[in-house]
Amino acid sequence: MHIAIIGTGRMARGLARGWLHAGHTITFGSRAPDQRQDLLAELPGAELTDTVAAMERAEIVLLAIPFEAVKNFALAHADLLRERLVIDITNPFDKLPDNRIAGAEITATAIGDGARVIAAFKDNFWKTLDSPVSSTGLIRDVHFAGDDAEGKAVVTQLVEDLGFRPVDCGPLRNARVLDAMVPLMLELDQRYGGGAAESSWKFLTS
Repeated sequence: MHIAIIGTGRMARGLARGWLHAGHTITFGSRAPDQRQDLLAELPGAELTDTVAAMERAEIVLLAIPFEAVKNFALAHADLLRERLVIDITNPFDKLPDNRIAGAEITATAIGDGARVIAAFKDNFWKTLDSPVSSTGLIRDVHFAGDDAEGKAVVTQLVEDLGFRPVDCGPLRNARVLDAMVPLMLELDQRYGGGAAESSWKFLTS
C-alpha cells in the first residue's frame, strides 16, 4: 500500500521504518520538505514532498502532527482526506480533559460526510515500535477504533506487518477511552518503568 505520513516526528519515523521493511511505499508530507532531507538518509526508500502532494499519491493518510493542528489540517484538506483512509495517531492529552469526545471524532467531523477515520497507535510509545515483542516474550498490542469495517481490516494488516497484535476496540467513539489511556500509561511508565517509555497496555484473556 502507499501510505502518506503527515508529520516527521519519532512516531512517524518509527512507523515508516517498519512499513518500509514490510514492503509498503511511504511518502512523508512536510510543510518544509527542503528542511527535512535527513529523513531520506535515515529511511532509505522513503519519499518526501509537501503535504498535498503526499496525500495525492497515497491510498492511506496517517496523521502524525500535533493534536492542536489536526482539526485545521482536516478542514483545509477535507476533499483529499475524504477520498482516503485516515489513520489518526495524535493524542489530545489534557486538551480534552472530560473525554466527552475523542480526538479522532473531531478529525472525522472536520473531514465531513464520508470520512473514514481510524484511531490507532495512540497508546504505543515510539520506543516500542522496533520491539513488537516485549522482553518477557509477549507480543505488544495496538488498539484501534473506527466505524469503517474495510478500513479496520486494512489497519489490522498494517499492525500485523509491524509484528504487533491488532486489537479492534469497536466504534470510533471508543477512541475516547484510548485517549484517556495515554496519560495514564505515561503516569504508570514513570512510576514503574523508570520513565523508559517502553511499557505497553496488554489485553489478556483466560
